[in-house]
Amino acid sequence: MFEAMEHFVTVVDSGSFSKAAERLRKNASSVARQVDRLEQELQTRLFIRSTRRLELTLDGESFYHQCVDILQSVRDARQSFLDIGSDIHGEVMISVFDTYGQAKVVPLLPEFQQLYPNTRVAISLDNALIDLHASPFDLAIRYGRPTDSNLIGKTLVHNTGVLVASPAYLDKHGPPAQPEALKEHRCLTLLKQRQHVYWYFRNGDQYRKVRIDSPLSSCGGAPLLQWVREGIGLTLLPHWFVDSLLETGELVEVMPEWEANLTDSEDTRIQMLWKPGSAHKPVVRAMIDFLTGRLESLPYKRPSR
Repeated sequence: MFEAMEHFVTVVDSGSFSKAAERLRKNASSVARQVDRLEQELQTRLFIRSTRRLELTLDGESFYHQCVDILQSVRDARQSFLDIGSDIHGEVMISVFDTYGQAKVVPLLPEFQQLYPNTRVAISLDNALIDLHASPFDLAIRYGRPTDSNLIGKTLVHNTGVLVASPAYLDKHGPPAQPEALKEHRCLTLLKQRQHVYWYFRNGDQYRKVRIDSPLSSCGGAPLLQWVREGIGLTLLPHWFVDSLLETGELVEVMPEWEANLTDSEDTRIQMLWKPGSAHKPVVRAMIDFLTGRLESLPYKRPSR
């Protein structure tokens, strides 16, 4: 259908089948057959044909403008991929929530700028949701499924939680045997203003929702990680934030038989989001490919014991 749409637009722009055939370097009969097939597929007449002139019907007029927009979008998309191989320049702006941004995105940006020295990169570490349509940002990295269905999303990682403590804390207080036993421990949590904090646990068909009253809380994960490394208490953090410390043994996973999460939602994805038109900019496309290659990961596997 794409080729037939190109033929149809060329006929309209040229004013006749014969002139369109010359521009397309095809026989006039071949061009006419493409338009005939298009009319059959759409089940409507696109032209009023006479020996004197070629005139669009109302449906033809409407379809012509839609075809022009579609064909131009395809050409722009094609060109954007061709341009990736050429000099990348210009500015790209990224919005990402604080913890993931600090831990994963910020360390990568100097490498991107070295790869593409004619670029400028700006990042905002803000936990507030932004409207990509009404902001200057090209990309946003957020939890879960976007509420705006017009955005394009790429899953970077599944935000599975891990309940952790330091060996020193566990030596002194012992590990909790069940989620309900967390009430007897110092649990350090992310701050939810004027809301109770709950942690969620699954073990096969068993489910627990445990209210956590924390002596220390933080808007971001960095203070929690510092406190738990100092042996002050237990905390529940995303696996990507503590994997390296679990591997070295500086932290220990608590109640590994229970799958722990900060939310009861099944959608635990962290996604990179952008508007459809944003990826047409070569610098934005380059950043999408760069971050995807560096950040996209396999599902979390617990460290071997």
